[in-house]
Amino acid sequence: MSTLAALPARRLGAALFLLGLSLAVSPTPARAEDDSRVDRSLDRAIDPAFAVQPLAVNQIGYETARAKRFTAPKAADGTPFTVRPAAGGDALFEGVIRAGVGDFSAFRPADSPTRYVVELTGAAPAVSDPFLVRSDLYHQQFWQPAVDFLIDSRSAVGTHASAYGGCPWRDGTYYDAIIPALVMFYLADPTAVRAMPRQMDWAADKARVTAAGFEFTEKDPGGKGFMNSVRAYYDLEAPAADAPDVVKLIHWGAGFYLVNPLTQDPSSDPDKWKVHPQTVEQVAYVVWAWPALKQWLPESFYLRCRDFVFGHWRPSLQPGSWWAPKTYLAPEDLKEGNPMGGLLHPYKGRHAPGHSIVPNLLLHEVAKREGRDDAGVYLDAAVKQAEWCIQNLDWNDPRTTKGHRMSEHRTIPNLVWLLQKYPDRAPAGLKEKIHAWVDVALSRSDNFWDYRRFDLQDHWSIPKVNDVGNLIGFPAIATAAGWVLDDPAKKARLEQISTAAVDHLFGRNPRLAAAPAKPEMGFPEVERGWPKHHKEGICARLELCRGSLSAAPGSEMFPFNPDGAYRHAEGWVNYGAAWCISLAYLKFDAAGKTTPTP
Repeated sequence: MSTLAALPARRLGAALFLLGLSLAVSPTPARAEDDSRVDRSLDRAIDPAFAVQPLAVNQIGYETARAKRFTAPKAADGTPFTVRPAAGGDALFEGVIRAGVGDFSAFRPADSPTRYVVELTGAAPAVSDPFLVRSDLYHQQFWQPAVDFLIDSRSAVGTHASAYGGCPWRDGTYYDAIIPALVMFYLADPTAVRAMPRQMDWAADKARVTAAGFEFTEKDPGGKGFMNSVRAYYDLEAPAADAPDVVKLIHWGAGFYLVNPLTQDPSSDPDKWKVHPQTVEQVAYVVWAWPALKQWLPESFYLRCRDFVFGHWRPSLQPGSWWAPKTYLAPEDLKEGNPMGGLLHPYKGRHAPGHSIVPNLLLHEVAKREGRDDAGVYLDAAVKQAEWCIQNLDWNDPRTTKGHRMSEHRTIPNLVWLLQKYPDRAPAGLKEKIHAWVDVALSRSDNFWDYRRFDLQDHWSIPKVNDVGNLIGFPAIATAAGWVLDDPAKKARLEQISTAAVDHLFGRNPRLAAAPAKPEMGFPEVERGWPKHHKEGICARLELCRGSLSAAPGSEMFPFNPDGAYRHAEGWVNYGAAWCISLAYLKFDAAGKTTPTP
């Protein structure tokens, strides 16, 4: 089948249009590529990234009340554009390109099945990929794939009978924050979560994986002996049969750590096999959220979670030794050829400073609810950790912000939580510290992608590693920071770059490709998934999971070089956690809420 014949009908017209444009010039010769894992799903002649006038939009779409912007990296200032139905028809919005950006935020059509396109006229005409505009688009398009990913990526019982890393989720880690993400996701909109289809069947999963003939792959790091923990998990009292999948996932994650809390990140982590503080902190979210979860989960489960958390909490009362910037590697220290090899601190995202601030606040509330006499200890610890962040973190050093990759959402939102819920205990300078973070973020986002750079020198993205996780988590960070801003202009700009991070994930980037390598597995509106696929059948086999978000451009493709080198293209369950947290914060924000209550 020819490339054109393989295109969906809704994008064939745009492809033919771009083909006509591309034939009018001689394209730059393709870069030699000897990586067999690269799969260019579109011929270069009709790949929009190499068109005469490329237009980068969010291929899925935009929420009606949020910023709606696109990038035209080669368009001259003043170039007119229109927004019209993709199927044809009159212009519904008109604007002009300014500094490579087109803004149609004022376009607010009524919800409908209509797909729209941006069209440029003049000396270099162009038409964009189609996209939707809907009031609740993020919920409609992203929520179910986000949950599907965490269903499919479960160790042993998911889409592959293995347990890379030995955690509840394949390739999971003590710092993955999946359990907090699921709790926040549930609290963001319990009604919506309850309305989602039920896919998980606890009894059926138990029967399948505990059957004598079940074949489990033990050779992966963390796999040996894992099935003993799975059997122990299924000895716990089950969640309600009609519980939402999100709640059953919470039971799976926390329940697994109850029976096997000892873990080790197999990726060159100097912290070896132990009960990691961040593991305990994850379970604290379940204990805190119990009033919202108890209708679905047994009391025995709560009691075990509560006793586990209080019994292992002492290390979380102090700032972690790895929080200190003096422990961070400089970008030039990341020399090992393996993109995931070496210490990679802080770029791996293991120890985001302030990660235990909110968990301590949660335990403070639990202790009061339980009538314990140590409630003040946890509040004091959270305040002291916030003081540590104020005194020791310099936001101008990008390693303290974007450098923490998909875990950066454990810092600013935690500081915001303390400021909003305990303003009378907030340490001096806390609000100013959050405002200073905003100023740095805005200063590094002044470009035609509205993309928050790592620095203003050589690094647009995080050095060496796949940057998609930081994009995924950024909406939560920016949304939280916006809740305590006093300057309306800064708040509006922060919302623009927050929305741009979502847009970047789905096509508004220098490769004009969306983050999913297999968009057919959860993202049917995507025109072009990520062209480079991770080698299948190894590591965590996350290519078997619906809703996986794999990759994004690295510095090599910025500001606009679609022929730039690819980075490691692999989804990660840690990305899935950050994505759920961002979707939750965006939902809180849309509903006019801030920090949640169970």
